[in-house]
Amino acid sequence: MADHGIHAGVLLPGMPHLLAEKPATSWNELATAARDVGERLRRLAPDVVLLLSTQWFTVLGHQFQCDPNPRGRHTDENWYAYDYGHLDYDLRFDVDFTERWAAQVDACGMQARRTRYDGFPIDTGAIVTSALLDPERTLRWAQVSCNLYADADTLARVGRAGAQAARDAGRTAAVVVVSGLSSGLIQQWIEPDQDHVADPAHDRWNNRMLHLLTAGQTEEALAIREDFARQAQADSQFRALAFLAGTGAAAGPATLHSYGPLWGTGAAVVSWNLP
Repeated sequence: MADHGIHAGVLLPGMPHLLAEKPATSWNELATAARDVGERLRRLAPDVVLLLSTQWFTVLGHQFQCDPNPRGRHTDENWYAYDYGHLDYDLRFDVDFTERWAAQVDACGMQARRTRYDGFPIDTGAIVTSALLDPERTLRWAQVSCNLYADADTLARVGRAGAQAARDAGRTAAVVVVSGLSSGLIQQWIEPDQDHVADPAHDRWNNRMLHLLTAGQTEEALAIREDFARQAQADSQFRALAFLAGTGAAAGPATLHSYGPLWGTGAAVVSWNLP
């Protein structure tokens, strides 16, 4: 890639069920799609991948991961009784670019906080995403937190700051957001083959949103985002789409690689402009 800035975008779920030893059919299809997207992303070979996971949430400012190599074992707080509830991780972060991104956020009048200490609780979404998209650890990440109190416009501004940082630094970049669609969990223990989207209305809303994205109607998708959030209990109000749009990664029609249930929630693997 010769041109600097953002070249591609990816939306995928980050629930650990995608790494289950005996997955439901939908879990396996989503994981297979994510691995295929990972192969395409690695072929693109961006200098850095901007990462937002709704599972790393904060309440004060926008935190940036500044540890170049966090590693260890993470036990998921919800799914610890299952094989997929214990996750080893060994991640690579581009700290130089992350500092540039954080400085750009500061310059835009928002508050950026640099995070670096041993044992920092890396979120499940980032770990699952790295395992699926980048099993050989060839990509370099730059991760920002998902502020619970930031509105969609603010997250779009954070994404825009990341795109500007990439252009200013002369870096080629891609964007990955880790987010589900509807978030209505099935409220009981189930076997994998019992999984389904918990509410038919949620399923309809998920498909409506995906139809807009694959039709290239990102602005229309953003316009119904708040309704989607209310009617389908969208994960983190689906603000991840605003972040993607802010970076410029969600331009043009998206490709839907897979859609299905994850313990009652709706999940999809979607990409923009991947080779």
